[in-house]
Amino acid sequence: MAVALPRFMMLLRVTVCSTILLVLCSSASPVDDVQKTAEEMLNRARQLSDIRSPNAPGFRLNVTFSFAGPDLDTLHGTYTEVWKSNSQWRRETVVGDFRRIEIGGPDRYWLIDGGKDLPEEAARVATVVDMFPKRSATIEFETITDLGPTTQCAVTKAEGERHLKHAFCFDKDKHLLKENVAPQEFFTRAVDYSCHYNRFRKFGDYWFPQEVVCFMDRRQRLEARVVDLSPEPSPETALFTPPAGAVGIGDCSVTPVPPEAVSTPQPRSMLLPSQVGEHLHLVMVRMVVDTKGKPQDLRITRSGGKKFDEATLETVRAWRYKPGTCNGEPMTVLMSTDVKFWTDE
Repeated sequence: MAVALPRFMMLLRVTVCSTILLVLCSSASPVDDVQKTAEEMLNRARQLSDIRSPNAPGFRLNVTFSFAGPDLDTLHGTYTEVWKSNSQWRRETVVGDFRRIEIGGPDRYWLIDGGKDLPEEAARVATVVDMFPKRSATIEFETITDLGPTTQCAVTKAEGERHLKHAFCFDKDKHLLKENVAPQEFFTRAVDYSCHYNRFRKFGDYWFPQEVVCFMDRRQRLEARVVDLSPEPSPETALFTPPAGAVGIGDCSVTPVPPEAVSTPQPRSMLLPSQVGEHLHLVMVRMVVDTKGKPQDLRITRSGGKKFDEATLETVRAWRYKPGTCNGEPMTVLMSTDVKFWTDE
């Protein structure tokens, strides 16, 4: 993409600090005050900008977005959301001949994809415009640091084997969420995926950004612009009826336990990922893991080439998981995984 603009979600690692994280790592607030202060910062930003808060009025949101395709050509798409409540909403993402529809219900949501595989960046749009983490999410903060004279960032504790961190950056004066920084796997390493929120405008009692620009490893990946945000007090009931063929996904009111891999054999027809090769072919696949631990509704979101995509789909269909759970009960979960092929070609 030709235009270079700000950023929103960026990966933070303990071992390899980006330019922003080098600043974040340099000074921190007293540990005893961090959690309380960070939660207050996040809650204040929610009060200002979370148009999906409980008891918030219904709305219709129309967004256009663009990103660089696999051939570096610029692809364009649209995102439409009709929101009545946290248990009644509809999202539709369209790019090229692909169309994704998501419909929210009281304890689950439904998803159906049509057309070719959904490009990875297009799949991010719904999350990008949602801005905030789920209210049920448990977030442990480690530091609060200044990033320049006008911005303050709350950084989470390290998680997982890669010691990844998440960060939320706020405007000191206006208390708006300016940047959301989150981990992103990129081939064999973790990189920064960062999106920045710009041009906030008033919508009812809230201030909502009109522009979001996302970067991965400091390179622009996605740009989204609000075309329209307007009240929708009485949307048509038919909008929230799941279409035929939609897959039901569990929607947990608390932090769910994700599926746990039980059997994930590697492709038999290719070199194993552990073998040494000069060229890496990475395939990312989105799937639904059902309540029996079986992958369903597989979709390639990042292609590694036709033969690698086919080998990945054949392989992942045979994988088995311990099902994800919500409050101890098995739950259907939407998740992504990747398969790496090292070859000499």
